[in-house]
Amino acid sequence: MRSIFIFLFSLLSTFTYAQTNPITKSLSYPELIPVLVNDSLYGYCDSVLDIKLSPVYEKAELFEEDFNFQIFHVNKPEIVKYGSAEYAWVQRHGERYRIDKNGDPVYKYDAADFKTGETLIQLFKNSTSHTINKVDETTLFQQIKNDQTGQIAFPDDRSMADFKEKNKTFIDEGIRLIYYPKFTEMPYTYFSDEQTLLQGIKNKETGEIMIKAQYASIEEYYNNPLRVHQYPLIVAFSGDFNKYIYVGLNGTEYVLYSAKIE
Repeated sequence: MRSIFIFLFSLLSTFTYAQTNPITKSLSYPELIPVLVNDSLYGYCDSVLDIKLSPVYEKAELFEEDFNFQIFHVNKPEIVKYGSAEYAWVQRHGERYRIDKNGDPVYKYDAADFKTGETLIQLFKNSTSHTINKVDETTLFQQIKNDQTGQIAFPDDRSMADFKEKNKTFIDEGIRLIYYPKFTEMPYTYFSDEQTLLQGIKNKETGEIMIKAQYASIEEYYNNPLRVHQYPLIVAFSGDFNKYIYVGLNGTEYVLYSAKIE
């Protein structure tokens, strides 16, 4: 298996993402959050635990971009659109699907649809005069706007042609070309209790504990560079690593039992 490496490809010269609100206020909950119901199946609820999509999934993820669908990593350009934030990965009856926000399956995973290169190339756009405007629907690359001219600098036709030529060898070999914005890092991080070894979340600048140490393992979503949206959420495992729950930084656990469901 080909080893994974990081290649820093600088197209210009420190970029900023369009969302530059104060740290904590810039974090907003998504409209649909995976919720574990009766310790069995997943559905989707809103931020106050009202069910929006029925619990019928063995696994469920957030509605967000999946950059594996970027144009240079797929064998079928028509499936790029299913990598947008309008869709989410779920598993039902052992099969993996992208669903829309109505819960309808729109794409069934097929490994043959994706190139198989093992190398991950992380591409950064660096410029004090450019911001990442939005995700381009036809390529799943971030649109880079020149703040001085208002023009899209990438991916326009010329920049895409240059990009494809410079990376032709990588693309032909099926290497994953991941192009994403680097967000301002949030001051939150996980910590472990020295006695129980359980994990929680704290503000590393102030030392304030946001979520007490009570989970066997934690995955942070707000500082993950491969995600466009920085939701105030973690994924927590309590011991059974086949079951996980989403937890808000306010301590809300997205888990429900029959007594709570009307």
